[in-house]
Amino acid sequence: MVISGSPLAAQPTPPIAPITTDRLVLRPTELTDAPALEKIRGSEETTRYLSHEALDPIQVRERIASDQARAASSTATVFRHAWAIQLQDSGQVIGEASTWTTRNPPEPGHLEPGQAAFGYVLDPAFHRRGYGSEAARALVEWLFTQRDIRTAFAGVFEPNVASQALLRGLGFTPDLWFSAEQDQSGKGLPSTRFRLDRPDQA
Repeated sequence: MVISGSPLAAQPTPPIAPITTDRLVLRPTELTDAPALEKIRGSEETTRYLSHEALDPIQVRERIASDQARAASSTATVFRHAWAIQLQDSGQVIGEASTWTTRNPPEPGHLEPGQAAFGYVLDPAFHRRGYGSEAARALVEWLFTQRDIRTAFAGVFEPNVASQALLRGLGFTPDLWFSAEQDQSGKGLPSTRFRLDRPDQA
């Protein structure tokens, strides 16, 4: 895996560089990604375990613009970045991911310094090929090496056993459990927060 760009930089940070893995390129989302993301974030099947309902095309474009604004306001320690997950060989966008320490940079969030969270979603047509694990592994490595994060978190709704298995395969372990009544996304599902500590912090 090759991560382009420099390690932790002075604030404010320049635009983040793409991450290249064996089969994927993860890069900041752009408005030109809207058609691919409409298919993913506009599907009830795909969004049933996300923190939002299916989005219409206007909402998808608004989300991309909002993500770009948040990225522009991010620093090396207080950030939110959205990543398009793209196939290296064809350039096709097959998913999207996020890494964040806060929802609205540069305002700090509820996570402590040295902690960050990430999430991901793939087009169902590309499930069960290892792309999710490949992308998640790359994002965790980016957090650990490029943003000096010591602990990475990922939240998963309880029925989403595939994502739970993916995280466990990367070494994540359950950290906190939330009941359906505690869910703030409107899905009304119990969820688990998984965590992975950087190896040198174990």
